[in-house]
Amino acid sequence: MTSRGSPAGIVFRRLVADSERRQAARLLPDCGLDDHDSACNWYGLCDLTATEGNGLAGVVVVRPLGRTAARLCGLAVSAAYRDPSLGRRLVCEVADLLRASGVEELTVPPALDRRAAALLARVGFVPRVRDQGCGTGWSRLPL
Repeated sequence: MTSRGSPAGIVFRRLVADSERRQAARLLPDCGLDDHDSACNWYGLCDLTATEGNGLAGVVVVRPLGRTAARLCGLAVSAAYRDPSLGRRLVCEVADLLRASGVEELTVPPALDRRAAALLARVGFVPRVRDQGCGTGWSRLPL
């Protein structure tokens, strides 16, 4: 039997259906994104072993900024999943996908949550300097 949140049962994929995006938006209450904004790409960690609920373990929302840059707009892991590696996996999966599509840099606005800021630092995000076109507190991940 596979336990809930087991890495063997969780897959990373793009969320395209309106119902999937609505479920994902519930994990991002402070994000302020419009889940129907066609410029954003939504991705999730989906638990294929979930027997109840929607099985969405985590969500990340990315806005393309031209051909070689993107901005991470939202990131959340469901409280039902206690595996601390899921957040890291979510960011790494989206970074790999973006890198493969030619994106060279992923930026993120200042994180309001300390845990999210710590996760981003562990994954490799570094502070942007003021002359790079963003305000104070922005971070970047070279891809």
